Amino acid sequence: MSAPFPSAFAGAQDEITRALDAALAGAGQGDRVLAAMRYTLLAPSKRVRAVLVRLAADVCGDGSRALAAAVAVECIHASSLILDDLPCMDDAPLRRGRPSAHVAHGEAVAVLAAFGLLNMAYGHLARAYPPAIAAKITTLYSDAVGLDGLIAGQAEDVLATDAVIDFTTLERIHRRKTGVLFSAAAQAGAVTAGANDAAIASLTAYAKNLGLAFQIVDDLLDVVGTPEETGKAVRADARKTTFVSFSGIDGARDLAAELCATAERALEPFGARANALRELARFVAGRRQ
Repeated sequence: MSAPFPSAFAGAQDEITRALDAALAGAGQGDRVLAAMRYTLLAPSKRVRAVLVRLAADVCGDGSRALAAAVAVECIHASSLILDDLPCMDDAPLRRGRPSAHVAHGEAVAVLAAFGLLNMAYGHLARAYPPAIAAKITTLYSDAVGLDGLIAGQAEDVLATDAVIDFTTLERIHRRKTGVLFSAAAQAGAVTAGANDAAIASLTAYAKNLGLAFQIVDDLLDVVGTPEETGKAVRADARKTTFVSFSGIDGARDLAAELCATAERALEPFGARANALRELARFVAGRRQ
């Protein structure tokens, strides 16, 4: 049975969605690019990365300033989804059970929307925080997207199509494609709360393992789910090596559970204050959609 997204996070999800809507309202007039940005950013979503920003801030003592960082990471993630689905990348006609942005709005508009969302994220941070904090979070996010992060992982993933790769390479691809943005989200939340280096290190270890587990479960859902359940289409994944290719369905599920357990152990310094983060890890380990 699928683990439902914890209801305790519903308030944070709603707050983040309202803030995303408000950010788009200030982004410009209602042209086609803005419509495509809105289409992707406000699509039904669990907003796991944005929720992680908020939870990381809460565990460090003060989540009140985390909302803008949560909005920014969600904009960055939405931008990456648009680009990931393009015909020149994964060529995915569906995303979250709906036509992908390039199918719904055209390829050129979708590309512009992706860059619109990415730039909106950084502008949102600059306006929301004092310069030192804004610079620190912007650096975290830009590094996560950059040439040792999401872009590098996506490039290596594209080049791995129809190629045989080893487990180390596969893990590196997905730590960059998925894991780095989880880590940056946790670090950003901690920064907004004024966390010390030890707390940030613990949260980074947690998020690093959580992000890879999330990707492994995504691989599982591509195999055992349907497009309607997963919000994805059967696409070029069949031509790529996945965690399921190496470990099988049961082995991949066990690996995701092990990573989530490791993530939970990283939270020991926080004691009971980290229970919400533990609940998030258990959701990821048990996710079936």
